[in-house]
Amino acid sequence: MKTILLVDDEANMRFLLRMILESAGYEVREAVNGAAALARVEEGRPDLVVTDLMMPVMSGRELVERLRDNAQTAEIPIILVSASLEAVLKEADAIFEKPVNEDALLAAVHALTEHEAA
Repeated sequence: MKTILLVDDEANMRFLLRMILESAGYEVREAVNGAAALARVEEGRPDLVVTDLMMPVMSGRELVERLRDNAQTAEIPIILVSASLEAVLKEADAIFEKPVNEDALLAAVHALTEHEAA
């Protein structure tokens, strides 16, 4: 079973995304900000990270930069889910605007986690 680290400071958004991902057969771990996400990554490398950008303590932007700068985590696929597509990061593998299209998100998650296994 593929593991996805879901990072968002909004509990309702985490709940919604968790339900979408778990119903598709993924194991989901959660973090409320980038700092908590880095700690979760140290506990076990996820197959994919889905993160918001605007969060307290450590933003999604800084989380992505930290993951990409670390040789052990640089290859983890990352999907951004943001309220604004103006906040695009070239380091992300896919970007979705909130509210997210469930089918498009699952298609990207599947493509990125299958690519990871190849």
